[in-house]
Amino acid sequence: MNTSLSSDEWQRYLRQMSLPEWSLDGQARLQQTSILVVGAGGIGSGLLPYLAGAGVGRLGIADSDVVETTNLHRQVLYGSNDLGKPKAQTAAERLLAANPHCTIEAYPVRLEAENAADLIGGFDLIADGSDNTETRYLVNDTCVAQGKTLVWGAAAGFQGQVSVFNSPDAVGGRGPNLRHLMPEPPVDAPDCIDAGVLGPVPGIVGALMAAELLKLATGVGTLLSGQLLVFDARGMNWQKIRFK
Repeated sequence: MNTSLSSDEWQRYLRQMSLPEWSLDGQARLQQTSILVVGAGGIGSGLLPYLAGAGVGRLGIADSDVVETTNLHRQVLYGSNDLGKPKAQTAAERLLAANPHCTIEAYPVRLEAENAADLIGGFDLIADGSDNTETRYLVNDTCVAQGKTLVWGAAAGFQGQVSVFNSPDAVGGRGPNLRHLMPEPPVDAPDCIDAGVLGPVPGIVGALMAAELLKLATGVGTLLSGQLLVFDARGMNWQKIRFK
């Protein structure tokens, strides 16, 4: 395992490498990991900077949207000068400026049945922060078909949810996925347009997803496999719902 770091990388990653479970080997594993993030909106804004900041070796960003004014209260990767620009490319530029040691690839396309297998197949780990039910199930089903671990998050109103799907288990199989939690797409799933959204909520979801992805890449900690973490910011209530 290549553990060679430049002087700048040592300084950047020193605080996380000081974690006893992480160390230099964990950083090397992270730098050899590729992660595709589907969605560069509110959840992506809370997720992507932590992945790039930690030194993920290769980071893909898939999002077909452009920056709109209604995004700005929660999608903190962007500013007023970015209105009308593609989110994927704009996010990639921001992240590369923050950490030039990462390889960052922008995919300004909508993930659909025709391209899902190719996009997802090119990465080790997948993160879904998309904002519609159709995409969420497509990402999940493609990850199951390809044996990919999926870190999943959703946010609307005051509530956020996070889980880890299809992760390897102790007996050589795979843990539960989205269809074990919700076998069919719900017809009344809330979204940010209908339910509104408190700005920090998708950011919290993104940060939690980043933690799960970094744990997956380095082998540190216990994952949210078979557990749905739910929080409600109105009362700061947190609960874990277990499922098989």
